[in-house]
Amino acid sequence: MKALKKAAAAGLAVAGLAAGTIAGTAPAQAAWPGDLQIRGSVKCVFGQWGQPWNQLWYMKRSMTVKNVGGTTIRNVTLSEFNGRTVHINEVKPGKTVMIYNKAAKRWQYPIETRWAGCVPSSISGYTISPVIENIDNNVGAWRNEVTMARNAPSTPWGVRAGNIEQQIEKGGAAVQSPLRPSTGSSSLGSSDFGSAGFGS
Repeated sequence: MKALKKAAAAGLAVAGLAAGTIAGTAPAQAAWPGDLQIRGSVKCVFGQWGQPWNQLWYMKRSMTVKNVGGTTIRNVTLSEFNGRTVHINEVKPGKTVMIYNKAAKRWQYPIETRWAGCVPSSISGYTISPVIENIDNNVGAWRNEVTMARNAPSTPWGVRAGNIEQQIEKGGAAVQSPLRPSTGSSSLGSSDFGSAGFGS
C-alpha cells in the first residue's frame, strides 16, 4: 500500500509539473520571413527657391528596395536592366534602402539618375537575395507620362498646348509647343514608390 501511495504521489507530481509547464509557456511565435519589394519612379521635378538654375526643371529616375517581411535579409542585389547594379549588405524589416551621396550632400535611393529637362523615359529592374522569398514583387518597371493639358496657357506663338492638332489642321503648319509633364509616373503595378509586381 505504501508503494502504491508513493507511485500515485509521483504520478500527481509529474502531472502537476507538466500542467504547470504547459500553462506557463506561451506558444512560440516565429518571425515572418523577409520579403523584398522593389520600388521606383520616374518623374519630373521643378526646382525650389534658392536652388541653382541648372536644377530649375529636371527628371529623376530611381529604384530602391524595401523589406516588407519580418526578418532581416542579407546580401541583397538591386539591379537596373541594362544599367547599374548595387549590392546591399542587409535590409531590416520595414526599412527602405537609402544611401548618402557625399558629393551632393543628400540622401538618395541606391539607383538614381537625374538630368535637366523632362522627356519620356523609363526605368526597370529587379532585386534578389540568397534566401527563398516571395519573388512576385521583385521585378518592376516605371515610366513617366508627358502629357499636354487641354487648358494650358498660350505659347509665344499663340497656340494653346491642348489643341495643337486642331490648330495644325486649320493652319497647315507644324507648330512647336512646350509639353507639360504629369505629376506622377505610371508603372507595372504601382507608382511613386508603391509596390510593383506582376501579380499585383
